[in-house]
Amino acid sequence: MKRSIVFYLLVLVFWPMTIKADTTAQEVSFVRCVDGDTAVFLVGEEELKFRFLAIDTPETVHPTKEVEAYGENASEYTCNKLTNASKVIVEYENSNKIDKYGRSLAWIWVDDSLLQKELVSIGYAEVAYIYGNYRYTNSLCLAQKDARENSLGLWSEGKEEGYCSTVNLDEVTDNIDPTMIGEVTPEEATKQELENTIKEVNDFTDKINDFLVDNNGKISNIFVFVFIGIAAIYATFKKTKRK
Repeated sequence: MKRSIVFYLLVLVFWPMTIKADTTAQEVSFVRCVDGDTAVFLVGEEELKFRFLAIDTPETVHPTKEVEAYGENASEYTCNKLTNASKVIVEYENSNKIDKYGRSLAWIWVDDSLLQKELVSIGYAEVAYIYGNYRYTNSLCLAQKDARENSLGLWSEGKEEGYCSTVNLDEVTDNIDPTMIGEVTPEEATKQELENTIKEVNDFTDKINDFLVDNNGKISNIFVFVFIGIAAIYATFKKTKRK
């Protein structure tokens, strides 16, 4: 269905129904390293394997892949940082907390420094596996730009840039701030809420599309506005109930 005035009316109706945007963070205990971008932490009383969000380090030991240049460097760097850390905090993105292998995904803060940025800055990792509007991705791309321009680590091997080549770095600022761990700014919250709303509207319109079409394959505006009215009543009721 093409976006029309009806779509944007639905966005206005559904927006108050969205959950307040938020990030979560918690302090964990280091258990052991796996490689440059993976480690095991104790979360409460449970040991969980964490894949570091938004980066990829070269392979070290893998059943089907060869050891890659700087893989051992990345693994050693990560292990040293985590082993000697006084405090480790994992910060989650609500849009993507678990990968398809069951590993937890998070930003890894080591003594108020973002480990992902450190690895990217020295050329031991590249920005990769971006499946959402992650909080610090653009900041990592700025760090990767500096590493590439200085031919650090894996960028000394003539490696081609991946995800960050699609980012306009002229419009990017570094937003990595340890005082904001686990929190979002009003701007970030509004953006996340709008993205959630658009997704809900798309899902809603997909569901009603099959039985709201006439013989010519066009949406019956009468029925659409009836549904908008019903959705508006529901949104008002849900908002009132939360108070």
